[in-house]
Amino acid sequence: MNLSESIHEFILALIESGIPLGSLGAVSFANLTHSAFSLGLVFTRISLSYFVLNADSVAAAQSLVYVGAINVSIVSAVMVTDQPTRSNSTSRNIGYFIALGACAILFSVLTNMIHNTKWFDVSFITQSEILAANTSGSNVQQLGYKLLTEFLVPFELASILLLVALVGAINPARDEDTNATDEKASLSRDNSSFF
Repeated sequence: MNLSESIHEFILALIESGIPLGSLGAVSFANLTHSAFSLGLVFTRISLSYFVLNADSVAAAQSLVYVGAINVSIVSAVMVTDQPTRSNSTSRNIGYFIALGACAILFSVLTNMIHNTKWFDVSFITQSEILAANTSGSNVQQLGYKLLTEFLVPFELASILLLVALVGAINPARDEDTNATDEKASLSRDNSSFF
């Protein structure tokens, strides 16, 4: 193993170490805003791991769809909800332990399956590298060309749809806030006037 491979593996391990930590944060935080930002951290780390693994087009799609669209939708949903509920972390009910046990069993089954799976041969990797070397242009250039020619209109329509959904999610929260402010102002005016 030469130095560049060890640096590559270190960077990949550093990026991937944030995925389980962010996942634990997404399900453990009592505050919904912190959970949403933790989920955004997970999506960003997954996208960065795709970049490190030279899957540029998958990383770009991951960044655009999950980090951009899905996380914005989740943050919008958090903004529309009522005040964040504070849960007492010392009192856990039986559902918490059932979910914890199910997650532990699923984790052990998946780890066992990954460990016992016979993965593809090295010859497959060398053949795919030869095929990739013969293609003209990089994945990012091909993705950019497709996005700006063939998929321009659907991509723009999807972005407009997401913008409308974001405005639609913010508007009810804003209306509730202004109604509450108007009611408080009218009550304070009624109480302050003696005439």
